[in-house]
Amino acid sequence: MKSNIAEKIDEYFKLIMLAAAYLACIFSPPSVYALQPPPPPLDIEQLEILVSRAEVIVVANVKQVKETEGSIEATLCVEKLLKGEISGKTMEIRETYKTADFPSATLKPENRNDGATIVRSVAGPSTYRGKYEKGLRIIALLEKDEKANKYKPLGSGTYNKHLCEFIIENGGVKPLYFRFAQDISIYTGSEKYFICLIKKLIRHVPE
Repeated sequence: MKSNIAEKIDEYFKLIMLAAAYLACIFSPPSVYALQPPPPPLDIEQLEILVSRAEVIVVANVKQVKETEGSIEATLCVEKLLKGEISGKTMEIRETYKTADFPSATLKPENRNDGATIVRSVAGPSTYRGKYEKGLRIIALLEKDEKANKYKPLGSGTYNKHLCEFIIENGGVKPLYFRFAQDISIYTGSEKYFICLIKKLIRHVPE
């Protein structure tokens, strides 16, 4: 009798554990790629490298934005051209990016011998993209997308590089997706000081 009761309790316990595992797989948040460590803080040495790679560097405000799934386009009104050449006072930005996808992952619960499995969706990697809102002011280090004949920030479409769009806000400058290192942070409280730093680094870039 006691043996039968123990067996039934053990059976119920296994069923409860299976149900808990099933519910956890359904309702627990998937592993989101954005939770991985961001790029390291951006220091002056790395910023100088990025300045040298940029074809165009501008201070601009966002005039118009158009977004579809997987891409975003923006028209920038250029306030200051710090590096490179453009025609006119406006320029077109186009970024493509990968949204988090959800490939299936098959899980086999423990304590099951009947071959039962649970299919769970797991988030795949998403990539960095710039922030564009009408009226937003930015400083951007840009490269040309020859296929689209438009520009995009350095680091756009990646998930482990510094995205080179900096938001001008409350008189200062802030990055997206990462932090500034201490040697740059002393310049970021002022838009003017940060632009002076960029100009200084441009002068250091070999012709």
